Amino acid sequence: MAEENIIRVLLVDDHQFAREGLRRMLELDSCIKVVGEAVNAADAADKVEALAPDIVLMDIKMPEGDGIEATKLVKQKRPECKVIMLTLYEEYFAEAIEAGAVGYLLKDIKRGELIRAVRAAHEGKVPLSALSGEFFSKITAPAGDPKSRLSEREMEIMRLIASGETTKEIGARLFLSEATIKRDVQHIFDKLGVRNRSEAVAEAYRRGLV
Repeated sequence: MAEENIIRVLLVDDHQFAREGLRRMLELDSCIKVVGEAVNAADAADKVEALAPDIVLMDIKMPEGDGIEATKLVKQKRPECKVIMLTLYEEYFAEAIEAGAVGYLLKDIKRGELIRAVRAAHEGKVPLSALSGEFFSKITAPAGDPKSRLSEREMEIMRLIASGETTKEIGARLFLSEATIKRDVQHIFDKLGVRNRSEAVAEAYRRGLV
């Protein structure tokens, strides 16, 4: 396969066995290449700058700078790089998205799901694990000012964004033009006070909208 079609991945985890396991899982897919490994925040920032990965799979609990700090450093060094959190813990979801992560996966994910998540992030989608209902009930916040509430169509679009669908796919599903969907998505961003899809998903979960 041509090099330009390969998804370059950096693994960030302080446990060697975890990194080795992830490498084996990912490299069974011919479209994915693990270009390097890092063990903490500073190491991740250095490796991102040196190796220019497309995707970073990021653990959260690490010594010498956790995954939240590491994500911020990675995004400073290489803004176009997409960070997916891969963790045992549900409770850092909002912090991770606010730090710049585009996805949040739990470590019990199956190989096929992990491959699909990496591909989805590379395509600009938002990969998420099935986090527990108890977790979402804890982060649900009041809807606030009525002017910030989403319309019925905006709610449907928000649910489709959260499921990882692209603008084109949402338009086809709702029988609307891409221009209309783009306009509605911007209205959603404005109402939720966010800048992008990842932040919109995090805020929507906070409010219990999806």
